[in-house]
Amino acid sequence: MYESDTQLKTRGRTKKRRGGAASVLIRLLEILPAAALLIAAFFVLFPSAPEKGGDTTPPPATDVDVPADTGSEDTTAPTEETSAPVYTDKYTPALLELAEKNPEAAGFVAAYAGATQADLKMDLTEELSPGQFPYFTQWDSRWGYNVYGSGLIGWTGCGPTVLSMVAVGLTGDGTLTPAFVADMAVRDGYCVEGSGTAWTLFSQGSKKLGLTPKELPLWEPTVRAELEAGRPVVCVVGPGHFTEYGHYILLTKADAEGFHVLDPFRPSNCHAWSWADFSGEIRNLWSFTLSE
Repeated sequence: MYESDTQLKTRGRTKKRRGGAASVLIRLLEILPAAALLIAAFFVLFPSAPEKGGDTTPPPATDVDVPADTGSEDTTAPTEETSAPVYTDKYTPALLELAEKNPEAAGFVAAYAGATQADLKMDLTEELSPGQFPYFTQWDSRWGYNVYGSGLIGWTGCGPTVLSMVAVGLTGDGTLTPAFVADMAVRDGYCVEGSGTAWTLFSQGSKKLGLTPKELPLWEPTVRAELEAGRPVVCVVGPGHFTEYGHYILLTKADAEGFHVLDPFRPSNCHAWSWADFSGEIRNLWSFTLSE
């Protein structure tokens, strides 16, 4: 069939147009996957901002205004225990842990079934020796089963037990037992729930027991001088010889043998220690005298 020059030119332009559109389409198909990858990478690197009104600030950490005894063999109860222990024939995990960490308290743990709380009016006057500080363990069955904080005095009450030794020794008042001091600490806010005994039990609470506290520098001559003057010294200690976390001990005297320690958790620690043996574990310390 014959085609004019005009028809030939028109058909040629049409073929060219069709060929150009196909090329563009193919080119787009080649580019799209790469573009998709670029868009995905953009959103990974630059995530969208939160909607207005969203709180992106982390919640504030709870804080106690005074340092607290943050747990040790005797101050830490398992975190799942949020209420006071129930006196039944079942042993709590914390009580079993006490027996595991301190075989010296095995008798206390064994007697836990059916135990009752101590009478806060107990009087230990007849047991006192003039001029000496009494030695109390926190897991003594006479008060160790009393509830204190998130556990019992037996494993959380090193602070009240140490202060009781100081108070009874200086005042001669046998009613200031660990149970009495622990009850005061809970009532007056010196017991930090879930943590232990706040340092303020010694710097402030001790005054309610007829004592005058004095914070001391961590310097051997000063501590030795206080003890030689008959003023007992309470130490807060961190991880080391006495504890895995935090603990209270009492220094009663200093002589050629060293510094004599009363540890309410382990009787086997109650002997003379050299200053170099434990001073690096001390976090704070106070001496005490009778209030005028």
